[in-house]
Amino acid sequence: MAAGDSSLYWSIWGIWWGVWILTLLLLLTAAGILVAHWRRARGRQGTGPISGIAFYLHHTSVMGLYQQDRYNDALEKEVEKRDQRGRSISAQLGFPAGGGKAEHTRSEEVFSKYIERAEPITVIGMVMEVLEKRDDIVYVNLVKQELVQNKALVTALGWADGPDTTRLRTARLRGIDAFVSLKGLFRRTGSDEPGYTTFIAAYGDPADPLAGPRVRFRCGNHGFRDADEVPEGTFHAQCLGRVEDWDPHHGELIVHPIAIFK
Repeated sequence: MAAGDSSLYWSIWGIWWGVWILTLLLLLTAAGILVAHWRRARGRQGTGPISGIAFYLHHTSVMGLYQQDRYNDALEKEVEKRDQRGRSISAQLGFPAGGGKAEHTRSEEVFSKYIERAEPITVIGMVMEVLEKRDDIVYVNLVKQELVQNKALVTALGWADGPDTTRLRTARLRGIDAFVSLKGLFRRTGSDEPGYTTFIAAYGDPADPLAGPRVRFRCGNHGFRDADEVPEGTFHAQCLGRVEDWDPHHGELIVHPIAIFK
């Protein structure tokens, strides 16, 4: 090809080659993002996002989440969003962009009333959405004895150098400073305190749930949607909560339950 022909070729087709190359790079980037999301979702399969019917909700803990500066604005927006879909408390909404103590107290009252009027599944779904956006939940499958290696786990365990598959196998939940979502086989214990119902969930699925390490959940009876329908036997469930302590004498991880689904 002569120099003149080459110059003419690039003057006509050069810009289109640039567009096609840029398009290809964008498509490859999009494919990479989709693969990353697919792998993340696959890693959470059977362990991650909560599904099922909420039969227990700890009202005070949900309010406590709202009152934290980290979640306040996001939860206010979620309440507004759901109110726009047909809630009856729209006249009370209209949160200020900023403001003093009176406005903040008013917002708390609105949020509290929303919790009281809404179904537990609606409220906790809103809370889960906010926690998910901030990568603040560590997912655990007790039966499979698996942890999902996500940002919340890496942060809670202090892995400054990022994910580590080897350390993941020996990671412990005791002392973890994060919200945890634990899925497993729950059993009601026979040692309920007055006003409380206690469940345990073993690590793995041993023949005797009390023979090895397990998780204990102490639930106030006022938090059940229907106290007469609290499961008595073994059932599949998932709990959103906070780790409180490890009891070495009984081999139990004590978790404060915010919500339980089955």
